[in-house]
Amino acid sequence: MSPIEQMISRKADGIGWVLFNDPKAMNAISMEMSAAIPGIMAAHDEDPEVRVVIVAGMGERAFAAGSNISAFGKVRTDAAQNQAYHQLNEKSYNSVYQCSKPTIAMIRGYCMGGGLDYASSCDIRIAADDAVFAIPAARLGLGYGYQGQIRLNRLIGPAQARDLFFSARRYDAHEALRTGLVHEVVPASELESRTIDYARTVATNAPLTLKAIKHAFLELEKPESVRDMAAAQRMIDACYASQDYLEGRAAFAEKRKPDFKGE
Repeated sequence: MSPIEQMISRKADGIGWVLFNDPKAMNAISMEMSAAIPGIMAAHDEDPEVRVVIVAGMGERAFAAGSNISAFGKVRTDAAQNQAYHQLNEKSYNSVYQCSKPTIAMIRGYCMGGGLDYASSCDIRIAADDAVFAIPAARLGLGYGYQGQIRLNRLIGPAQARDLFFSARRYDAHEALRTGLVHEVVPASELESRTIDYARTVATNAPLTLKAIKHAFLELEKPESVRDMAAAQRMIDACYASQDYLEGRAAFAEKRKPDFKGE
């Protein structure tokens, strides 16, 4: 359950869903929506029935068209408010990024500003051919948190990220694919079915192995001085001690699909 109407949380077939639910406002993200997301992500992360999480926007016009700029006059009027706003949003983005399970952004329509921060916090991004991406901070005169630059540097490299930030121009879906911002582009009519198919493929894999792989990726993206690769190795070792490892070997020998339990 979600604590607010503008966010939807649900699960089905091993997939957890996190849905921005303000389509009339192009799913512009309010502080209340940002504040609700860490709890939703934690619930999916702790639920053994959830193997993978999809983040998406309701309606056909936007994944999320950025933060709710109309509220900035109330919530970003001085340095203290800006700091509180930034901390709340970073906690929200990081709850997606640090989820121990694979996360997929299903992107249709506008994915801009804060919306792109959420999408870039996911592991996989699948976009409709009508998707539009931008970071319009330079057109608004606001200070953009450097963590957002780190997120985009990680995905598309510093040269391409500079273009996205400095020009504040819009990328269409095919430019996003060319630059590595998204993994795949499909016709809008096929977006949901393709994303669900991909998620189901991930969900059939061994949960402990997926967690170990995800944890290693997160550690490798930290500065080398603070990486804890020993923890990553312990998770790898746990895979070999699991019942799922025995099941995987048996299924391979018997030429059948494995039935992994996460144990």
